Amino acid sequence: MEKSLVTIAMPAYNHEKFVQEAIKSVIDQNYENIEFIIINDCSTDNTHSKICEMIDICKNRFVRFEYINSDKNNGIAKTLNKCLKWAQGRYCSFSASDDVIYRDKISLLVKELERLPDNYVIVFGDATYINEHGEVVRVQKGSIESESVMIILASDRDDFNYLNEDEFGTYKTLFRGYLPAVSWLAKTECILDVGGFNEDFFVEDMPLWIALSKKYRFKFFNQSVAGYRIHSQSTSTSFHNKMLIDLIKLLESERDYCIQNNLYDFWKKMMLLWLKEILQKESISLEQKKYVIDVVRKIKIKT
Repeated sequence: MEKSLVTIAMPAYNHEKFVQEAIKSVIDQNYENIEFIIINDCSTDNTHSKICEMIDICKNRFVRFEYINSDKNNGIAKTLNKCLKWAQGRYCSFSASDDVIYRDKISLLVKELERLPDNYVIVFGDATYINEHGEVVRVQKGSIESESVMIILASDRDDFNYLNEDEFGTYKTLFRGYLPAVSWLAKTECILDVGGFNEDFFVEDMPLWIALSKKYRFKFFNQSVAGYRIHSQSTSTSFHNKMLIDLIKLLESERDYCIQNNLYDFWKKMMLLWLKEILQKESISLEQKKYVIDVVRKIKIKT
C-alpha cells in the first residue's frame, strides 16, 4: 500500500548560512512520498540564490516541489497559510530555514500518527539544541542542563507532566509554551478545519495549538527528531517582547471561551502571570506597557 503523502513546507527568511543545510535535511528523509514547498519571504541576504542552487536536486527528489520567491515580506503566519493553500499532503510539517530535521523524522511520526485514534491531530517529537555549526549543545535553565528542547522548555512546569498522555497538549497547559516548533507532524485537514494560522498574531504557532486543543488530542513521541538551532540571529529582546504582548492578546481573545467553559479562574491566573512578567521588564516600551494597562482596564480583572 502506498504511504500517505506528506507536505513539508519551509518558510525562509535571511538564513543564507543555514538554508542549504535545512533543505538537505528534508532531501535526506528516509520517507519517500513527500512534497516540498519553500517560500522565501523576501529575504534581504543571499537566501534566494542559496535556494536556487538546490532546485534541481529538489525537483528530482520529491514527488512535487514548489519554490515561491515572494516580492514582499508577509510575515510567518501569512507565509505558512500560503503553504497550506498549496499543500496536497494528508499530513503536513513545517521546518524553519535555520533548523534541521533528522533522517527518520517523517517516517517515525507518520507511523505514530497513523496508529492513533482519529481524535488525535498532531504528534510532537523532541528536538535537540544545535549550534551554528550543527553541533549538539547543552542548554541550562535554572538548575536543569540538557540538550533536549522539551526538557528545557518544560523544566519549570509544576502544573503538569508532559510525559502524561492525558495532560500533554491540553488547553490548560499551552499558554506557557513548551512544544518544540520544529518537531511536529499534523493532519492537514484538521489544521485547515480550525482556520490555519491566525494572521492577527506575531507568534504563529501558539494560537494554532490553542485552537486545535479545543477539538483534538495531541501526542508526544519521546525521541528527538530534529535539531533546533541556536545562533546570534535566532532570538532578540525585541522578539521576546513581541511574543509576550502576543500572549496577552491571545489571552484577551480567549476570555469568552474560558468563561463559557468554567475556566475563568484559570484564565485570570494566566493573564496575571503574563501581565506581571511584562510589566517587570525594563526593555518593554512605553507603548507596549500602555497597551497592557489598557487591557487590564478593559477586561476589568477582579481579584
